[in-house]
Amino acid sequence: MKILDIKLTNFQGIAAMEIVLDGRSASIFGDNGTGKTTIFNAITWLLFDKPSTGAKNWTPKTRGADGEKHNMEHSVTATFVLPDGSRVTLGKTLREVYKKKRGSTTAEYTGNTVDYFLDGVPVKEKEYTAAVAEYCGGEQTMKLLTMPDYFPETMEWKKRRELLLEICGDVSDDDVIESNPDLQDLPVYLLKPGTLSQFYTVEEYSKIAKARKTDINRQLDAIPGRIDEAKRAIPAELPAKDVLEARLHAAAQATEECRRMIADIRAGSGDATRAALAAVRAELSEARANYTRKNKDAMAGVYEAMGAIDKEIRGASSRAEDARAEAGTKRRQVERLTRLRESILAEYREAADVKFDAGQENCPTCGRRLPEDQIEAMRGDFNQKRAERLAAINERGRREANKDMIAELEAQATELDKRAAEADAEATEAKERRQEVEKGLVNAPDFETTDEYKTLAARIAELERAEVEADKGVAAQAEQADARLQECLGREHDIRGQIIQVESAAKQQARVAELEAQEKQLAEEYEKVERGVYLCEVFTKTKVSALTERINSKFRSVSFQLFTEQVNGGLSECCEVLVPSEDGAMVPYATANHAARVNAGLEIVATIAEHFGREMPVIVDNAESVTRLIDTEGQIIRLVVSEADKTLRVEVAA
Repeated sequence: MKILDIKLTNFQGIAAMEIVLDGRSASIFGDNGTGKTTIFNAITWLLFDKPSTGAKNWTPKTRGADGEKHNMEHSVTATFVLPDGSRVTLGKTLREVYKKKRGSTTAEYTGNTVDYFLDGVPVKEKEYTAAVAEYCGGEQTMKLLTMPDYFPETMEWKKRRELLLEICGDVSDDDVIESNPDLQDLPVYLLKPGTLSQFYTVEEYSKIAKARKTDINRQLDAIPGRIDEAKRAIPAELPAKDVLEARLHAAAQATEECRRMIADIRAGSGDATRAALAAVRAELSEARANYTRKNKDAMAGVYEAMGAIDKEIRGASSRAEDARAEAGTKRRQVERLTRLRESILAEYREAADVKFDAGQENCPTCGRRLPEDQIEAMRGDFNQKRAERLAAINERGRREANKDMIAELEAQATELDKRAAEADAEATEAKERRQEVEKGLVNAPDFETTDEYKTLAARIAELERAEVEADKGVAAQAEQADARLQECLGREHDIRGQIIQVESAAKQQARVAELEAQEKQLAEEYEKVERGVYLCEVFTKTKVSALTERINSKFRSVSFQLFTEQVNGGLSECCEVLVPSEDGAMVPYATANHAARVNAGLEIVATIAEHFGREMPVIVDNAESVTRLIDTEGQIIRLVVSEADKTLRVEVAA
């Protein structure tokens, strides 16, 4: 599609301008600040709602010395001719919105709104956007086809690469493998474990293999240290395990013999004395129990009488407490009913004091006195309602809080007080009787004062002295036997420690063998994985060569670098645009001169336009530095800095 004409009104400082192109290429001349870029912004804002620079918070409003000018409409309208020869007119108008707040006489600025037009007909934004997308493609397509620098400079490199592959077609993995005999073993490496026909992609396997190489390297680096650690944990020369076990058995027998000797020494000393001492102590305990039982039986009657009186005291005290609690409940009920009665009486007096409002005798509208019969009816109605309310209040007082109810509760409380006093008197009388009965208790003398106790205590003291003398001789023999036992236990402990060391040494030797076998296995696996990584790199380089050749064949002078070789020999994906310099060398787009960049961008736009099957006007900014643009079939609008042109001047190509 090509621009036939474009009109600007109050757009970024251009009050009114119409440019007629009739679908032909043109050059727009002007000094800096005269509005060349504004024309570019008008086209991009009309098509995809953004300025040519892509700046955020941009506005098409006109600005003065004091900031934005208000109460103005800012519009762009352009007519395009489509590939089939039909025409379409697109229009957008931004205007400010003013609203009056409640209670205010002045309208306040509240924001902006945009109106959309298709062939002069107002439409919704969604309908407008859909129509533009149908004519021009999406926003990215429009940028690719209108801005020569968008693809090589602005577009993210991965998206550039995707678009090139879309335009030129990718090279299949099978074709790459078939083209290089060195890659015939690669499918074996790509086969997924446990399957017969499922394969990783080269990229997937390369990532897996490189990660595995790193992991294997880490393990291989750690194994020598582990082997050294295991070897250092193996103790010096020790007897064989069966020899140590035989020594342990002999040491255990010696230990057991010492324990039996100590038991015999302690068991054979003073057994008769200890038996006699135990018998006398048992006799003393039995005599004490008999003495206590005889005295208790003598006082059994007194204790029985005291228990019976205690029961009477508890019963009387309980009755007194229950009566006092119930009396308290009755009195609280009296207080509640008394307060309720006083409240009802106050309500009754208040209702009785209500008088008929004489002001109701006059008409509320005109103020004249109402007819007497009407006044009489009003008074009768008032008196009847007051009488009914008084009767209801009186009935409530009679039902809920009359004097008889209160008097009955007070009488019940008094009666309960009387019962409590009687029960207290019974309890007091019983306590006095208990004191008299308690006087009959006679405290017997302590058992320790009896002759029987003194005789038995003397026998126990004599036997205890004999036991001490016997233990002194046993202690010396037991001490010697115990020293021998400790020697045997120490010997047994040392032998067990040596057995543990022998067992640990065997485990460490097995660990060393295991680590050495693991090291060998990992080294073999590393070689295999490294071979796989190498095949992936060969594959990538082969594919890169084929892919680069295919893509570059689509362009006359521009070429593309799709991969960068890294220090370690691997390849890193990229998408660098290469432009021919004056001496014919291919240089990165970013380092080429402006003219070379512009012509490279035009060549790319032409290829992309052919791929999408659509073309749009191409805007070339700073075109004054390009002496000759490459030949293209599309419409090109050159923006030329011209110091002599203080206002915009348009030259349309013949």
